[in-house]
Amino acid sequence: MLSVGLLLGVIAGCAGTAQAADKPYDGETIRIIFGNHDWTDAIRPKLSEFTELTGIRIVSESYPEDQLNQKVSVELASGGRNLDVFMTRPLQETKQFIKNGWLGSIDALIADASFDADDFIPPAIEIFRDNEGTNFGVPLVTERQVLYYRKDLFEAAGISVPTTFEEMEAAAKALHDPANGVFGFVARGLSAAAVTQFSSFLRGFGGDFNDADYNATLDTPEAIAAFDFYGRMLRNYGPPGAINMHWQQAAGVYSQGQAAMCTDADSIYKSFCGPETDIEDVAGFASMPGGKPYNVTSWGLSISSGTSKAGAAMEFIKWATSREMIKFAQMSGISSSRQSVWADPESTKNYPAELTRAIEVSNPIGISSDRPLIISVGKARDVIGEVIVDSIEGRDVVASAAKANAEYQAIIDEDGFR
Repeated sequence: MLSVGLLLGVIAGCAGTAQAADKPYDGETIRIIFGNHDWTDAIRPKLSEFTELTGIRIVSESYPEDQLNQKVSVELASGGRNLDVFMTRPLQETKQFIKNGWLGSIDALIADASFDADDFIPPAIEIFRDNEGTNFGVPLVTERQVLYYRKDLFEAAGISVPTTFEEMEAAAKALHDPANGVFGFVARGLSAAAVTQFSSFLRGFGGDFNDADYNATLDTPEAIAAFDFYGRMLRNYGPPGAINMHWQQAAGVYSQGQAAMCTDADSIYKSFCGPETDIEDVAGFASMPGGKPYNVTSWGLSISSGTSKAGAAMEFIKWATSREMIKFAQMSGISSSRQSVWADPESTKNYPAELTRAIEVSNPIGISSDRPLIISVGKARDVIGEVIVDSIEGRDVVASAAKANAEYQAIIDEDGFR
């Protein structure tokens, strides 16, 4: 028979073992670099809950986008082991970070059944995967391109919501009435800024920026048709000064009721037709005509390849991107990355119902990028944007696309992708 003291010791030992199993990284401290973003603002008050749950302490700092990239790049390039987790923009920097060997694999987390990686919107998580299938990050914030349209104008004219580009142009032509202050269509036309929105038109026409072997394809018949269509829509049915419009200017036109249609990201719908606009009551939403909307991850979480605390780092990512925390963020206004959260009526109750339906339609068919996936993204966008501007202004699109194709190929080759 065990003595009382020994029995108590056995019980205490079992409790300690259970506690150790529940908190395998208890006492570790991880350093996280956040971006200045609404997601960070939403999650920060919850960080103490993570520490209480896991015993992992957090030391964190936050930076604006450009400073974040510079800070992280410098630390990773120096081989420092003092950075564990950081926010990243996969469309801007992940290709370079993977190529440089700066990101740590999170395959162990993806394989964890309790993490339920299959619940993430497919293109949102695919963007973090290299050609060999290794996973280097998890998506936090997503966005898709959608069609914004004025229900009142469409109903008054007896026009159905367009599902094809032909129907879209026909609707723009029928509703274009500048004499009465209404343009048929508005969208970004400002050179490089327009490239992300143009991508859904490019894919919808069957084209792309380059093929799988990194041969530039900006001068193919499909790409030229897309350039011509996008430019024609803004030239013939858009407001004056379209080539100077970023999303803020396009939103200004649409939100004041001065356009029948607009295409842009769903994540900024409040700027286009939210409570502070003139058209909230007549705002309509639909999936992009052409059936190839971008469905991208604007922010995610990755770990440093130099971290000595990969287990604790992945534990944080597991918690931060769990179904519960993703739902919490979405209810705080963050466009989320898990399919189950979009399907949860409670998490979408603050979204317009028609927008939620458009997002649900777009999620399984979306394309994981809205720009060229190379290292010199900025240079490529500048080159492609020139063709968009030329098209809007009615110049020779074939010649412009041929010139851009040669320049883009040179950028690809300089980056070392062929």
